[in-house]
Amino acid sequence: MEFEEVLFSRRSVRRFQDRQVPEELLEKILTAGLYAPSACNFQAWKFIVLTDRAQMEKLRFDLVLRAPCGVLVTYRNDLYVTGRKHRDYVQSAAAAIENMLLEAKNLGLGGCWICNLPRQGALRRAFGIPRNFDVIAYVMLGYPQEEANTDKQMRYHYGSARDAELRTRRYGLAQAVSRERFTQVPGDCAQEKRPWAEKVRFFVKEHFYKGE
Repeated sequence: MEFEEVLFSRRSVRRFQDRQVPEELLEKILTAGLYAPSACNFQAWKFIVLTDRAQMEKLRFDLVLRAPCGVLVTYRNDLYVTGRKHRDYVQSAAAAIENMLLEAKNLGLGGCWICNLPRQGALRRAFGIPRNFDVIAYVMLGYPQEEANTDKQMRYHYGSARDAELRTRRYGLAQAVSRERFTQVPGDCAQEKRPWAEKVRFFVKEHFYKGE
């Protein structure tokens, strides 16, 4: 795929075919993660590939069981340069995650970035992770189900079915970009009210934790 086609067509996928991801494609996705930028070029990420359902269940989130495999992304938490205040280890891991998601799209796969995970201590015990590594996120991977989203799902993700068709973003450049200092304009994310966040939390609780 052309780069901009990959960039602008990538979407989070939450429903997958019952089909395994070939090892050669998985290796390409992981390699894309290795080529992400990292603070001071430490490249201190460790990727834990999960394909066993029993291991996935340790994440305690029914949604992850929909994908045939996934990657638990961890990063050294004791190599920071700017201090934990700016959490450059989290930023480094996040760059790797985005690279993997873009490569998955390029290869005809789908992915979803999951941050709703158990506490660090529980994850370390479950997966044998040392204390100087933090789990940053889990990346679901697989072949997307070829079925149209329901109108309800479209409204949740894009605001309306029409917006989903147009692939519009919630905010445009005029609302998202400031010059030289932080500014606010009508309708931008700084104007968003808390009730919207409450609706999202309710949606996640109702639809994902029940294994729907």
